[in-house]
Amino acid sequence: MRHLELYIFDLDGTLLDSGKDIALAANYAFEKLNLKTFSEEEIISKVGYGAKKLIEDLIPEYPQEIKDKALEYFKEFYYSNPVIYSKLYDGAEETLKKLKELSKKVAVVTNKYEALSTEILKKLNVIDYIDLVVGADTTSEKKPHPLPVFYTLEKLKSDKDKSIIIGDSETDVLTGKNAGIKTALVLQGYGNKDLALSLNPDYVLDSLKFI
Repeated sequence: MRHLELYIFDLDGTLLDSGKDIALAANYAFEKLNLKTFSEEEIISKVGYGAKKLIEDLIPEYPQEIKDKALEYFKEFYYSNPVIYSKLYDGAEETLKKLKELSKKVAVVTNKYEALSTEILKKLNVIDYIDLVVGADTTSEKKPHPLPVFYTLEKLKSDKDKSIIIGDSETDVLTGKNAGIKTALVLQGYGNKDLALSLNPDYVLDSLKFI
Protein backbone atom coordinates (compact mmCIF):
# COMPACT_ATOMS: atom_id res chain seq x y z
CA MET A 1 0.00 0.00 0.00
CA ARG A 2 3.01 2.32 0.17
CA HIS A 3 2.80 3.00 -3.57
CA LEU A 4 -0.45 4.94 -3.09
CA GLU A 5 -0.53 8.74 -2.77
CA LEU A 6 -3.88 9.51 -1.10
CA TYR A 7 -5.19 7.71 1.98
CA ILE A 8 -8.82 8.46 2.88
CA PHE A 9 -9.87 7.36 6.36
CA ASP A 10 -13.31 6.92 7.84
CA LEU A 11 -13.55 8.40 11.35
CA ASP A 12 -15.83 6.48 13.76
CA GLY A 13 -14.79 2.85 14.10
CA THR A 14 -11.71 3.38 11.95
CA LEU A 15 -9.52 6.09 13.45
CA LEU A 16 -11.76 6.78 16.42
CA ASP A 17 -13.24 4.55 19.10
CA SER A 18 -16.21 6.81 19.86
CA GLY A 19 -18.92 4.35 20.81
CA LYS A 20 -19.12 5.21 24.51
CA ASP A 21 -19.58 8.94 23.87
CA ILE A 22 -22.20 8.28 21.19
CA ALA A 23 -24.06 5.98 23.59
CA LEU A 24 -24.00 8.66 26.30
CA ALA A 25 -25.47 11.21 23.90
CA ALA A 26 -28.19 8.85 22.68
CA ASN A 27 -29.30 7.93 26.18
CA TYR A 28 -29.23 11.61 27.20
CA ALA A 29 -31.69 12.29 24.38
CA PHE A 30 -33.97 9.41 25.34
CA GLU A 31 -33.95 10.41 29.02
CA LYS A 32 -34.93 13.97 28.09
CA LEU A 33 -37.97 12.55 26.30
CA ASN A 34 -38.75 10.03 29.06
CA LEU A 35 -38.12 7.15 26.68
CA LYS A 36 -36.42 3.84 27.44
CA THR A 37 -32.63 3.89 27.40
CA PHE A 38 -30.31 1.29 25.88
CA SER A 39 -27.15 -0.50 26.86
CA GLU A 40 -23.89 0.78 25.43
CA GLU A 41 -23.57 -2.46 23.43
CA GLU A 42 -27.04 -2.06 21.89
CA ILE A 43 -26.28 1.47 20.77
CA ILE A 44 -22.79 0.72 19.47
CA SER A 45 -24.18 -2.15 17.38
CA LYS A 46 -26.07 0.46 15.35
CA VAL A 47 -23.30 3.07 15.08
CA GLY A 48 -21.63 3.91 11.79
CA TYR A 49 -24.36 5.30 9.57
CA GLY A 50 -24.87 8.80 10.96
CA ALA A 51 -26.75 10.18 13.95
CA LYS A 52 -30.14 10.41 12.22
CA LYS A 53 -30.12 6.73 11.26
CA LEU A 54 -28.86 5.76 14.71
CA ILE A 55 -31.85 7.40 16.39
CA GLU A 56 -34.28 5.96 13.86
CA ASP A 57 -32.85 2.46 14.29
CA LEU A 58 -33.04 2.65 18.09
CA ILE A 59 -36.61 3.96 18.34
CA PRO A 60 -38.31 2.89 15.09
CA GLU A 61 -41.73 2.60 16.75
CA TYR A 62 -42.00 6.30 17.62
CA PRO A 63 -43.47 9.03 15.38
CA GLN A 64 -41.12 11.18 13.32
CA GLU A 65 -41.52 14.24 15.53
CA ILE A 66 -40.21 12.25 18.52
CA LYS A 67 -37.26 10.98 16.47
CA ASP A 68 -36.52 14.53 15.32
CA LYS A 69 -36.58 15.80 18.90
CA ALA A 70 -34.34 12.94 20.03
CA LEU A 71 -31.88 13.81 17.28
CA GLU A 72 -31.91 17.43 18.44
CA TYR A 73 -31.13 16.41 22.03
CA PHE A 74 -28.49 13.96 20.82
CA LYS A 75 -26.72 16.74 18.95
CA GLU A 76 -27.09 19.11 21.90
CA PHE A 77 -25.19 16.71 24.16
CA TYR A 78 -22.72 15.22 21.72
CA TYR A 79 -21.61 18.48 20.13
CA SER A 80 -20.79 19.81 23.60
CA ASN A 81 -19.12 16.56 24.73
CA PRO A 82 -17.56 14.82 21.71
CA VAL A 83 -14.44 13.57 23.48
CA ILE A 84 -15.16 12.37 27.01
CA TYR A 85 -14.18 8.73 26.47
CA SER A 86 -13.35 8.73 22.76
CA LYS A 87 -9.82 7.76 21.83
CA LEU A 88 -7.81 6.88 18.77
CA TYR A 89 -7.47 3.20 17.95
CA ASP A 90 -4.12 1.57 18.52
CA GLY A 91 -1.78 2.48 15.69
CA ALA A 92 -3.90 5.34 14.33
CA GLU A 93 -1.68 8.24 15.37
CA GLU A 94 1.51 6.42 14.42
CA THR A 95 0.16 5.59 10.96
CA LEU A 96 -1.06 9.14 10.32
CA LYS A 97 2.32 10.49 11.40
CA LYS A 98 4.17 7.99 9.21
CA LEU A 99 2.05 8.85 6.17
CA LYS A 100 2.85 12.52 6.68
CA GLU A 101 6.56 11.72 6.98
CA LEU A 102 6.29 9.85 3.67
CA SER A 103 4.70 12.97 2.10
CA LYS A 104 1.43 11.15 1.45
CA LYS A 105 -1.90 12.98 1.25
CA VAL A 106 -4.34 12.14 4.05
CA ALA A 107 -8.07 12.87 4.27
CA VAL A 108 -10.89 11.96 6.62
CA VAL A 109 -14.25 11.33 4.93
CA THR A 110 -17.00 10.74 7.46
CA ASN A 111 -20.77 10.85 7.80
CA LYS A 112 -20.29 13.04 10.89
CA TYR A 113 -20.57 16.77 10.33
CA GLU A 114 -17.40 18.46 9.15
CA ALA A 115 -16.96 21.01 11.96
CA LEU A 116 -17.59 18.40 14.66
CA SER A 117 -15.17 15.95 13.04
CA THR A 118 -12.50 18.65 12.78
CA GLU A 119 -13.00 19.57 16.44
CA ILE A 120 -12.61 15.93 17.52
CA LEU A 121 -9.42 15.52 15.49
CA LYS A 122 -8.07 18.71 17.06
CA LYS A 123 -8.87 17.48 20.57
CA LEU A 124 -7.04 14.22 19.82
CA ASN A 125 -4.02 16.16 18.52
CA VAL A 126 -3.92 14.60 15.04
CA ILE A 127 -5.43 17.36 12.90
CA ASP A 128 -1.95 18.41 11.72
CA TYR A 129 -1.51 15.04 10.00
CA ILE A 130 -4.71 15.48 7.96
CA ASP A 131 -4.92 17.53 4.79
CA LEU A 132 -8.71 17.57 4.41
CA VAL A 133 -11.81 16.72 6.47
CA VAL A 134 -14.99 15.96 4.53
CA GLY A 135 -18.17 15.55 6.55
CA ALA A 136 -21.80 14.68 5.90
CA ASP A 137 -22.53 18.36 5.26
CA THR A 138 -19.48 19.17 3.13
CA THR A 139 -21.01 17.96 -0.12
CA SER A 140 -24.62 17.49 -1.22
CA GLU A 141 -24.32 13.71 -0.82
CA LYS A 142 -22.71 11.51 1.82
CA LYS A 143 -21.20 8.02 1.84
CA PRO A 144 -21.80 5.57 0.20
CA HIS A 145 -22.39 8.07 -2.61
CA PRO A 146 -19.05 8.69 -4.35
CA LEU A 147 -19.36 12.49 -4.31
CA PRO A 148 -17.38 13.00 -1.05
CA VAL A 149 -14.52 10.99 -2.57
CA PHE A 150 -14.69 12.89 -5.86
CA TYR A 151 -14.60 16.14 -3.88
CA THR A 152 -11.55 14.88 -1.96
CA LEU A 153 -9.74 13.84 -5.13
CA GLU A 154 -10.37 17.24 -6.66
CA LYS A 155 -9.38 19.24 -3.58
CA LEU A 156 -6.18 17.28 -3.04
CA LYS A 157 -5.41 16.99 -6.76
CA SER A 158 -5.13 13.22 -6.52
CA ASP A 159 -5.40 10.41 -9.03
CA LYS A 160 -8.10 7.74 -8.57
CA ASP A 161 -5.59 5.01 -9.35
CA LYS A 162 -3.32 6.11 -6.51
CA SER A 163 -6.02 6.56 -3.87
CA ILE A 164 -7.57 4.31 -1.24
CA ILE A 165 -10.40 4.54 1.30
CA ILE A 166 -9.92 2.76 4.63
CA GLY A 167 -12.93 2.05 6.82
CA ASP A 168 -14.63 -0.37 9.17
CA SER A 169 -17.93 -0.89 7.37
CA GLU A 170 -19.64 -1.87 4.16
CA THR A 171 -20.44 1.83 3.69
CA ASP A 172 -16.75 2.62 3.23
CA VAL A 173 -16.08 -0.30 0.90
CA LEU A 174 -19.13 0.59 -1.18
CA THR A 175 -18.08 4.25 -1.28
CA GLY A 176 -14.69 3.28 -2.64
CA LYS A 177 -16.17 0.92 -5.21
CA ASN A 178 -18.64 3.58 -6.33
CA ALA A 179 -15.82 6.10 -6.70
CA GLY A 180 -13.48 3.71 -8.50
CA ILE A 181 -10.66 3.80 -5.94
CA LYS A 182 -8.96 1.10 -3.89
CA THR A 183 -10.66 -0.08 -0.70
CA ALA A 184 -9.43 -1.44 2.62
CA LEU A 185 -11.59 -2.92 5.36
CA VAL A 186 -10.19 -2.70 8.87
CA LEU A 187 -11.46 -5.46 11.17
CA GLN A 188 -12.22 -3.25 14.16
CA GLY A 189 -14.96 -0.73 14.80
CA TYR A 190 -18.67 -1.00 14.25
CA GLY A 191 -19.54 -2.04 10.72
CA ASN A 192 -21.13 -5.25 9.47
CA LYS A 193 -17.95 -7.17 8.65
CA ASP A 194 -19.63 -10.05 6.82
CA LEU A 195 -21.44 -7.63 4.54
CA ALA A 196 -18.29 -5.56 4.03
CA LEU A 197 -16.22 -8.65 3.19
CA SER A 198 -18.86 -9.78 0.70
CA LEU A 199 -18.10 -6.61 -1.28
CA ASN A 200 -14.54 -7.83 -1.84
CA PRO A 201 -12.38 -4.97 -0.53
CA ASP A 202 -8.92 -4.78 -2.06
CA TYR A 203 -7.25 -5.09 1.34
CA VAL A 204 -8.35 -6.49 4.71
CA LEU A 205 -6.45 -5.07 7.71
CA ASP A 206 -6.32 -6.41 11.25
CA SER A 207 -5.34 -2.97 12.49
CA LEU A 208 -4.20 0.45 11.31
CA LYS A 209 -0.56 -0.59 11.57
CA PHE A 210 -0.14 -1.14 7.86
CA ILE A 211 2.59 1.33 6.92
